[in-house]
Amino acid sequence: MARASGAKKTTKKKTNSSEVFRRKLVDHQKEILNLYQRDLKVGQEASDDGTEDIVDRANNSYNREFMFALSDAERQMLLEIEDALERLDEGGYGTCLNCSDDIPKIRLRAVPWARYCIDCQEQAEQGVILES
Repeated sequence: MARASGAKKTTKKKTNSSEVFRRKLVDHQKEILNLYQRDLKVGQEASDDGTEDIVDRANNSYNREFMFALSDAERQMLLEIEDALERLDEGGYGTCLNCSDDIPKIRLRAVPWARYCIDCQEQAEQGVILES
């Protein structure tokens, strides 16, 4: 009977841990979506009304391009978060997609959308692992 109770504690602990990571991922997802909404509003408010000189138009154009670049990075982050949420639902969260080792909890706390353990992440950054 002690084993059944221990198994329940392990399952409960894993579920609690999963929920903590799910909350972190969803909170970060909401934060990015809020930033996107703000950037979209700023982009819509910025207009070339013809009263600006060429320097002002160039500056506004640069700022819009910069906002779009940030949006690309945010879009990529959203995809990584959605992928992590899928792994949570499917039971593969916390497992390195390359070597199948467990990703250390400390890494997941820092980067909850992490797909790789530290060693494999370094290989991915060097181009040794082809990311999908």
